Amino acid sequence: MMRSVGRLDGKVAIVTGAGSGLGRAAALRFAAEGASVACVDLDREGAQETVSAMGERGLVVVADVTAEADTERMVAETVERFGPPTVLYANAGIGGRGAAGEVDLELWQAVLAVNLTGVWLSAKACLPAMMDAGGGSIINQGSITALIGFANSAAYSASKGGVISLTRQMAIDYAPHNVRVNAICPGVIETPLLRRSWAQAQGVPESEVDDLLAEHWHPQIPMGRLGQVDEIAAMAVYLASDESAWTTGSILTVDGGQTSA
Repeated sequence: MMRSVGRLDGKVAIVTGAGSGLGRAAALRFAAEGASVACVDLDREGAQETVSAMGERGLVVVADVTAEADTERMVAETVERFGPPTVLYANAGIGGRGAAGEVDLELWQAVLAVNLTGVWLSAKACLPAMMDAGGGSIINQGSITALIGFANSAAYSASKGGVISLTRQMAIDYAPHNVRVNAICPGVIETPLLRRSWAQAQGVPESEVDDLLAEHWHPQIPMGRLGQVDEIAAMAVYLASDESAWTTGSILTVDGGQTSA
């Protein structure tokens, strides 16, 4: 973890999908920078591991972002422990492979429910308290799959495209309330989700997937490597901080140059 300089002192953050991967990395960085952090995940054990690494600054909240009652409770528990949220990182997401003519309806609906509806419900639940607190920052998790074509990712790409449009729309609606809304579009990041999905697709153990990932992705990325979770967390810290006070409606790619190639 990078050295703290207190960039988020006094902030109250909610991070969904904080039990692993990008969410865990961001939650830990937020706490290191001085924020109090509600770590939200369906996986209680994963969320607890994240909180255990940050101490009193963390709160475990077990919630399903596709359930409105859960997102409302997520905010209520945060308010009770730390006060109203001033940062939301709507990061929770799932993968889903398949071309448009092949993906089944159940998977399509599940991916959109978590990746798009979950982002909206999380924001909907946070906005009243955030506005009452005088404003804040909502960070939505997009993907470069929303910006360029990716094979066999119809549901995932569609869900992330919706996140981009929702981000821009919300930025307009809530700018008068001093609520900024931006989206991070990561490139190919070395996460448990990536490793698991590739292992399943290739029919190999996760322990054998590194060479396959490198062979496939490195030639497509100008910087010649996969991204790391801390590199996305660094962008999230910027968007959560007052350093980005005049940044809203922005779609920020962190992708090693892949969308520029």
